[in-house]
Amino acid sequence: MSVLSLEPLIRRIFEAWGPIAYRFRWALFIFPFILTVCLSLGFLKMNTLRVDDPSYVFTPSDARWRRELRIFSENWPLNENKFLPGKSFETKRFINVLIRARDGGSILREEVLKEIQVLNQWISNNISVSTDDGRFNLTYQDLCLSYDWVCGGNEHIDMFLQRNKVGQFIDLSYPRGGNKDTPVYLGTVLGEVELFKENDTVKSAKVTQLFYFLKQEQSIVRRYSSDFSYAVERFFLNFYKSSIISVSFAHYQSLQDGLGENAERFAPNFFVSFTTLSIYALVCAFCLKRKPKKGIDWIRSKPWLACAGLATTLMAIVCGFGSLMMLGVSYNVINTIIPFLIIAIGIDDMFIMNACWEQSDEHQPVPVRMSQTLSHAGVAVTITNITDIMSFAIGCITDLPGIQLFCLYACVSVAFCYFFQITFFCGLMAICGDLERQKRHCIFFYRTIGSISIADLSQTHKEQSVFPANLSKILRDSSHFRTSLQEINGIVKWFGEVYGPFIMANSIRSIASIIFLIYIIGAYYGCVNFREGLNPGNLVTKDHYISNYFEDIKSFWKSGPQLHVAILNAPDLINSKTREQIFSTVTAFENTEYTLGREGTVFFLLEYLNYLDQLNVELEDTPKLWHHKLRSWLKYTGGASQWASDININETTKTIQSFRFSIAMKNIVEPNNHKLAAKLMRTIADAQPFHVEVYYEAFPFADQYLIILPAMLFNVVISLLCMILVSLLLVPSLPAGQASFDN
Repeated sequence: MSVLSLEPLIRRIFEAWGPIAYRFRWALFIFPFILTVCLSLGFLKMNTLRVDDPSYVFTPSDARWRRELRIFSENWPLNENKFLPGKSFETKRFINVLIRARDGGSILREEVLKEIQVLNQWISNNISVSTDDGRFNLTYQDLCLSYDWVCGGNEHIDMFLQRNKVGQFIDLSYPRGGNKDTPVYLGTVLGEVELFKENDTVKSAKVTQLFYFLKQEQSIVRRYSSDFSYAVERFFLNFYKSSIISVSFAHYQSLQDGLGENAERFAPNFFVSFTTLSIYALVCAFCLKRKPKKGIDWIRSKPWLACAGLATTLMAIVCGFGSLMMLGVSYNVINTIIPFLIIAIGIDDMFIMNACWEQSDEHQPVPVRMSQTLSHAGVAVTITNITDIMSFAIGCITDLPGIQLFCLYACVSVAFCYFFQITFFCGLMAICGDLERQKRHCIFFYRTIGSISIADLSQTHKEQSVFPANLSKILRDSSHFRTSLQEINGIVKWFGEVYGPFIMANSIRSIASIIFLIYIIGAYYGCVNFREGLNPGNLVTKDHYISNYFEDIKSFWKSGPQLHVAILNAPDLINSKTREQIFSTVTAFENTEYTLGREGTVFFLLEYLNYLDQLNVELEDTPKLWHHKLRSWLKYTGGASQWASDININETTKTIQSFRFSIAMKNIVEPNNHKLAAKLMRTIADAQPFHVEVYYEAFPFADQYLIILPAMLFNVVISLLCMILVSLLLVPSLPAGQASFDN
C-alpha cells in the first residue's frame, strides 16, 4: 500500500549531508566546543533562577488554593504581635516537633509530660543564634511571633500536667474542649486519642505536637529565624537524646532541603552511571579481527568516536541548561534527572551511527561512506529524537510548574543532543574515517605497516576528490549500502542466523502472543487500580529526618485538622432567616465523611448562642441583641482574643464585614482522601447562598492530586496522536509504523 512518507526525503537529505559533513569536518568538530563554552555562561545565573518552594513547583500555576490563600491573607493578615497559632497561613518560618513515648504508651503520663516540658523549655530559652556583629545571641523569646509581646509557650503541655486541677474548670473533651464561651481546640495538639466512654473526654493520646512560630517580616529578622530553625535542626540531629520520648520534626525549609539533598545525591549517581556507560561504550568501540590472526583491529576500531558520543551528551546538557538560564527560565532541582535521560539518548544514537558506519562499504571513499552511513543512521536518529522532543514539548503544556520546567529543559537538551549528533559527531566520524582510510592507529594516529596493492593506490587516487564523481548516483540510490563480507559482526550473525529463525517459528510466535496478552491484562489491571497522588514523604529519601515527620503527622490527618471557612460580605445577623442560612451552611460542612461534626466546630456565633441560652435570653431580631450585646460579648468573653482574630468589623458602620469558623476534619491520611475532601468542601462552599471560601494547609497538595490524572490523560492522548503522525510520516511502511506505535 502506497502512503505519503517523509522517510525518502529525509534519507536523501542525509545522503547529501554526508559529503558536506566530510568537507567541513573540522568546522563541525570545533564549533560545538565554542558554542558550549559560550552557553555555559548561563550557569552563572543558576542560583538566582533556582526555585525550590514545593507549593510552587508541585501545584498548578492557576490552582484554586492560591486564590483561597490570598483571600484569607487579605482578610486576616499576619500580625507578628497579635499572633494566634492556627489563625494565619502566611507563616514561613516555623518549627513543628512531634513527640511520642518511646514505649509506645500515652504521652499524657506525668513522666512523659515532664520530659516534653524540659525539651520545650530548652528550645525556648537555651538554643540561640548570634547576630551578624556578634554582640547579641537571639533565642526563641527574641524571634517568636507573639501576642501582646508574649511568646506562645506550648501551654497545652502545662495544661495536661495540671489536668487533674484544670479538669474542674476546663472540659477536656475531644477535639474541642474548654468551657462554654472559651473553646480549647485539642485536635491539633493530640493524636491517636482514646476517650473515656462515659463522658467522651481524653483518656490517653499517643502523640503530641509542639509549635514554634518565628518572625519573618523584616529580611534580616527572617534570616535570623532561618538560622534558629537550623540551630534546632542541628540540636535534634546531633545532640538530643532521651530514653523517655522520641521526636520527629520539620521546619519551613525542611522539604526544600530534602529536595536539594536529593539533587546532591544525583551527582555521585551520575558519575557512576556515566563511568559505567563510558567503559561499555569504549569496549564496544573496538573491533575484533580474525585474519591474519585474532585480536583487536587497531585500524577499524573507533574509541575516539565513543568518546565523542559521550561528549555529545555532556555538551547537550550544558548547552540545553545554559541557554535556558541565559533566557531567565527558572530552574528546579528535579531537573537534575535530565542528564540521565540525555546520556541514554545520546549513547543510543552513537551506537546507531557506529553500527551504520561499520555496515557501509569500506572500499568506498570516506565521503561516500558518510553518505551511506547517514542515509540510514540519520533517519533512525531523527525519528527517535523527534519523538523525544515532541514528548517533552507536549509535557510543557501542563499546569504544574515543576513538570513544565522539567519538560522544557529536557526538550531543549534533547534538541541540542540531536544537533550535536549530526554536526560534532559527524565531523569526528569523517575525521576518523580518514584515519581508517590512511591505515592509522585508532588511538595514537601513527601510520601502521601494511601491504599496498594497485587497487588500494587506485582507490586512494579516487578519494582525493572531496565529492566523488558518482555522488549524484549516490544521492539518487542508496543501494550501495551493503555489509562487508570480510568481517561479519558476531552479534549481527547471531541475531540473523540464530535468533531470527528462532523467533519466527510458529510455536515461539504463539508463546509470544500469549505473553503479550498476559501483559495487556496486567497493564489493564494496573491502570484501573492505580493510586493517585504523591505522598509528600516520598519526595525525600527514607533516611532524611523529615520522612519520619510525615509518617507521624498522619496521626493528626486521621482526626483533628481544621478546615477554615470564611463568609465574606457577611449578611446582617438581625434577620433570623439569615442566621438559619448561616447555621445550615455550618451543618453542611459538618455532616460529611471527612468532617467530625458539631463537636469539632469552633464558631463564635455558636458560642454566643450558648451564652444567651445560659442567660435564658429570648432570641429577638433586634439591633440590641445582634449588634450591641454581641459586640460587648466579643470584647469581654474569655475567648475574646480568639474571636477578634476571626471577625472583621467595618469601622464605619460598626457591623461585621466578614467572619470565619473552623470545622474539624478526619480521614484525610492518603493523597486520594486529600483530593476528595478538598473537592467536596469546595463544592459545599460554592453551593451556599453567601460568598464562602474554604482553606486548609494541605490544599496545595490536594490541587496537585486533582489535576494530575486529567493532565496525564490529556498529555498521553496528545502524545499518541503525535506518535501516530510520526510513525505514518517517517517510518517507511504501515506495518513498521504500526509496530513502532505498539511498542
